[in-house]
Amino acid sequence: MSRYTLQQAAVLLGTGRTTLCAELRERGIFDRHNIPARHHISAGRFHVDLKAFNHPGLGEAKPYGKTLVTDKGLLWLATQLGREIVTHREAANDA
Repeated sequence: MSRYTLQQAAVLLGTGRTTLCAELRERGIFDRHNIPARHHISAGRFHVDLKAFNHPGLGEAKPYGKTLVTDKGLLWLATQLGREIVTHREAANDA
């Protein structure tokens, strides 16, 4: 099973990352941090990798989630957003 970053998923859906995230927030699929609602994760549409970065001012690790889109999620998003999935080759030609 493949997992795509939001940037990769956006390209495959023929849009940009910012536009995709804004649409998903408007529809209530993502929260303000671009983390999907729990039922979308449970349904296998998204996966959230937990990561951490060292905050330079505080000197401590701060956790954050990185949202990834599954194959199932990519197909579901295409249907929900009324978009077609472009192939990697088509996406590269458009860039």
